[in-house]
Amino acid sequence: MGKIVLGAWMRRVVVSGAALALAAGVVGVGSPAQASVAQGYIAGAGVITDDWGDEGTISSTLRNHSNAVGLWQAVLYADGYLTSTSQIDCWFGATTKAATQRWQNDHGLDNDGEVGPLTFGKADNYLFWSGTEIRYDGSVRDVQNLSRDSSGYYELGSSSYKASYTSASFCG
Repeated sequence: MGKIVLGAWMRRVVVSGAALALAAGVVGVGSPAQASVAQGYIAGAGVITDDWGDEGTISSTLRNHSNAVGLWQAVLYADGYLTSTSQIDCWFGATTKAATQRWQNDHGLDNDGEVGPLTFGKADNYLFWSGTEIRYDGSVRDVQNLSRDSSGYYELGSSSYKASYTSASFCG
């Protein structure tokens, strides 16, 4: 008799927990990703090592010319997957796709060559504060001069270029 009561109690706990997890996932995870892409910027708040995991996708066919691509290329350069700063051109072309696939493979991700929440989320684990500046701890060099403005939008470089999905002003 005790096992049946315990089993029923456990089922209620599991079902309630699953319902709460589903609700949290729909409200807590789904909304920020949509909000950031809709706003047009890579954004964050609070702890920086979970800022990018809710971002929209960039790829050779989706938002492929933007400051967000320039930010990703800076990450690839910091980790040695791009070999020259001249490759940071805000275009998600064949070189960036191949470098992204190698980066994903080396970080235990599906190497589809698209930078979405899983890839951005893995990369943001390497963000850290250096005074008032945010940096990316690359395996070859750091990305410096990152910051968040008062709205939480990421800025690149000392000229305050927003990490936008719709603008490629960072690359000139």
